[in-house]
Amino acid sequence: MNCKHCDRITTNPAFCSLSCAASFNNRKFPKKKTAKAKSCKHCRIQIFGRRTTCDDCNPSYVDWTRLTLSELKARAKYQHSARVRQVARHIYRQSNRPKCCVVCEYDKHYEVCHIKPIQEFSDLTPIAIINDLNNLVALCPNHHWEFDHGLLTL
Repeated sequence: MNCKHCDRITTNPAFCSLSCAASFNNRKFPKKKTAKAKSCKHCRIQIFGRRTTCDDCNPSYVDWTRLTLSELKARAKYQHSARVRQVARHIYRQSNRPKCCVVCEYDKHYEVCHIKPIQEFSDLTPIAIINDLNNLVALCPNHHWEFDHGLLTL
């Protein structure tokens, strides 16, 4: 018998080696197909991936910056401050602010911290105001601890 890929004589009924089998099968049956662009089922805007709706039409998509603190507390009862901090980190990363500590310029690790604490805002304050870039600052862990305990002023 001859190998289906390289035509060498083989005792195996189809291929002379595993590499010939893989080459033949991968050429005949490719693993990946190119992703087709789809459109949102509501507004017909072009989307990619496995999703069926865009962000605007998706009922489970939440723009956290549009909510007030009380609405956020209703959605995330125990973790509302963590969600505010997560949104703050995202906003700071998207900005053109330096990604290092503003005190010592340490750039290996920085933490985004609120100058005015989250607890000092009223429940009717939108998350976008709490996470305004004027209220956010990047600090290294040591200076963040000092700032939280009143040993550092900005």
